[in-house]
Amino acid sequence: MKRLLLMTPDFPPRTGGVARYLAALALYFKNDLRVITTPEKDCEVFDAEAPYPIERRDLFFKNFWPRWFKTVWLLIKEGKSFELLIVSHVLPFGTAAWLSKFVTKKSYMVIVHGMDVSLACRSKQKRWLTEKVLRGAKVVITNTKALAAEVERDFGVKRTVVCYPGIKNLGHLAPDQEESGRSKRDFVLLTVSRLVSRKGHLRVLKAISELQEQIPNLRYRIIGEGPELAEIIRVANELGIYDLLRLNGRVTDTEIAEAYDEADIFVMPTVVDEVDREGFGIVYLEAAVHGLPSIATDHPGVDEAVINNQTGLLVPDGDIEALKEAILRLRSNPKERRSLGSAARSRATEDFVWEKSFEKLKSFL
Repeated sequence: MKRLLLMTPDFPPRTGGVARYLAALALYFKNDLRVITTPEKDCEVFDAEAPYPIERRDLFFKNFWPRWFKTVWLLIKEGKSFELLIVSHVLPFGTAAWLSKFVTKKSYMVIVHGMDVSLACRSKQKRWLTEKVLRGAKVVITNTKALAAEVERDFGVKRTVVCYPGIKNLGHLAPDQEESGRSKRDFVLLTVSRLVSRKGHLRVLKAISELQEQIPNLRYRIIGEGPELAEIIRVANELGIYDLLRLNGRVTDTEIAEAYDEADIFVMPTVVDEVDREGFGIVYLEAAVHGLPSIATDHPGVDEAVINNQTGLLVPDGDIEALKEAILRLRSNPKERRSLGSAARSRATEDFVWEKSFEKLKSFL
């Protein structure tokens, strides 16, 4: 196995899907990989427990432009310490990998997640640079088939590999819905995400406000933090449904697991934005582990996390009527709801395993 170096600014204890993805990658290759990343608050505990070496460094110049050029210097300096470089973020870390290769002669892999590619295409100069970076990589790693097709089509990339995100079991597996606490009292919709506009919380609030008479025991629980909190509260009050809403900020993994087990449907009808887009949606799978079917927006990438009419329901972007119909359908048909949830759980636990995803990379090492 080659000596691997993972360089990224996005690594635990920082939270988020990218950091989690990279930590899982590091764990899989723990015997052959070291990480260079940025200092984070309380990182000492994480670093001490990690089964691979982590070096915390400032990756950007403070008083020199371009600031990211420090990464090029670091990679050249570290050139003899690794045989293959792995970077996330096409710009600027992919750029640093591409430039340093002219000196170090070391190959690199680039991991792309969706939004980073969209942002990189906002100017001709960035698009040109992105093409150079992606085509110069030994392989481009994507988190969905849709994104792999996009980089192949738009940038002429010949070597891609799809490594789906894996899931972690956030607690015990809930029993089948007819045997669990879900056969109870309220009918609970759940969203677990950052509170940002593209996650679609306001769409769910609108749908709930129009379903009160048909589903008197309907409730909506939101777990997460973010800048959209005040707007969610304002809209809920304006629609007269604040009492149906339960808001939780930062919670433990155990509390999230309990929330999944107590909910009836996971719902996150994301807003389609060609720049700030939902590339996949790991939370759909985390909900699936707990036997929850999902309602999501029909959009490339998301449709790989939620299979329409098999593990959940997909609705057109912004279609509140379709969202209402999906909620009503699953509320009125508990047998179908349980069937979708069971299929979702089987697919998540069998197909979305980190080891299964990252094993595909061995042929490139």
